[in-house]
Amino acid sequence: MFATETVVEFLGILVILVTFEILSQSYIKPMVNAIALQSILLSILFAVIGIQKHVNELMVIAVLTFSIRGVLIPSIISWDIKKNPIWSYRELETMVSSLVLTGVILAIIGYIVYRVIFHTVLNIRGGALPVVLLLLSFLIIIARKNAVAQLIGYISEENALLYASALLNLPIILEAGVFLDLLGIALAGIILAAEKEYGHVELEELVG
Repeated sequence: MFATETVVEFLGILVILVTFEILSQSYIKPMVNAIALQSILLSILFAVIGIQKHVNELMVIAVLTFSIRGVLIPSIISWDIKKNPIWSYRELETMVSSLVLTGVILAIIGYIVYRVIFHTVLNIRGGALPVVLLLLSFLIIIARKNAVAQLIGYISEENALLYASALLNLPIILEAGVFLDLLGIALAGIILAAEKEYGHVELEELVG
């Protein structure tokens, strides 16, 4: 039991570090590689928790996370990058140093929120890292103007929600995971189609 919890915590820390790697990038291609790694790490984490708690739904979520958010969606984006070489070198209009510093501050705030609300008031244990991941993912979405970068933030946000659900062993995690994966695939298709036709777009431009 102790060894399993240590592995889960270690994988969670790696996920947070990879998320900071996403925040520190100024180019699309490394962000795509980093979100794939984040999803793969979480798929392993879900599998470990599923084996520990004997929850078959978590094993299914592990497979979905690995195949869709770890392989399929990053592969679709990478395929589009190869067709349009400018993507491999396009710099994002974001101050990386200030973004990382903001991420550190949000991580501290997230831990405090977890300790004060979830741990002390609600008596929920082990939820600090998902809260931090949720805040960092939200930062990726609001700080990046490019729609593909915002899509990466959405995938990270989805990972955070499923991460929290796995730790809390919520009964609807499988249904939520399938819905979010389908939504992620749909968003990827819409954004890349719009980028191909109109060039650089923001998510707001896809509405209406």
